[in-house]
Amino acid sequence: MSSSNTTSNASTRVNSRNLVGSWRNNNISNSVVKTLEVEQQQQQPSPPNNNIQPPQDYNSNNNNNSSSSSGGGGGVKIGKPYPLTNKWTFYHDKYVPNATPEEYEDNLKSVATVTTVQNFWEVYNNITGPEQLLLRSSLHFMKNGIRPVWEDPRNENGGAWFFKVNKTNTAVVWRELLMLLIGEQFEECVAKDDDIFGISVSSRYNSDIFTIWNKSSSANEKAKVIEKLKETLNPIELQNPYYKAHKEHAAFKK
Repeated sequence: MSSSNTTSNASTRVNSRNLVGSWRNNNISNSVVKTLEVEQQQQQPSPPNNNIQPPQDYNSNNNNNSSSSSGGGGGVKIGKPYPLTNKWTFYHDKYVPNATPEEYEDNLKSVATVTTVQNFWEVYNNITGPEQLLLRSSLHFMKNGIRPVWEDPRNENGGAWFFKVNKTNTAVVWRELLMLLIGEQFEECVAKDDDIFGISVSSRYNSDIFTIWNKSSSANEKAKVIEKLKETLNPIELQNPYYKAHKEHAAFKK
């Protein structure tokens, strides 16, 4: 669990949720944009009944140059940085058939690390969203220093919750899970000796797969993560949710 005090966490939660839709600018470096642009230039096989509708406020070309937030932040000035409780890193991996664990790690690319609310939105609004991923490619959002790999030293004793959602809901679910993470809203759903390390989304045909990584597989039965998700995402259906320890995967190597 984070060692930050309760007041700091509460402040971050308010800022993270209330500033949704703010700081829509294009000031992010070209290197971050180009990391994923290859996926925008290629056509993903069109699955049947795939009608992807990204969130109405997801618009990377919508510059917001006003002096205050219109997203419910109470007239917060854009120039003031709002630090996140934790640093977070976006990762991307492009599907490689029959890749070995070593090849997977080589293919896993760090996109950007975010430390403030403004910084988060700069990255979020300028990289490929999960609704644009090639088939079986993935996006990840992890606490800084923890890679989305089972064998990472901080992951090896942990596990993850898995569930699917219809592709028409993927963009919204991804955004809402990011909000829960940067707002530290999962900490009330896990045991005191546990922590949520990040999330992943992997593109499939009709339903995309989401993963929520946690620190300790032995603490999963005490968690209320799925209940929190159902409450937050209602009425979106979470398909076939389950939990699995990383060491239970046949491909786990340590």
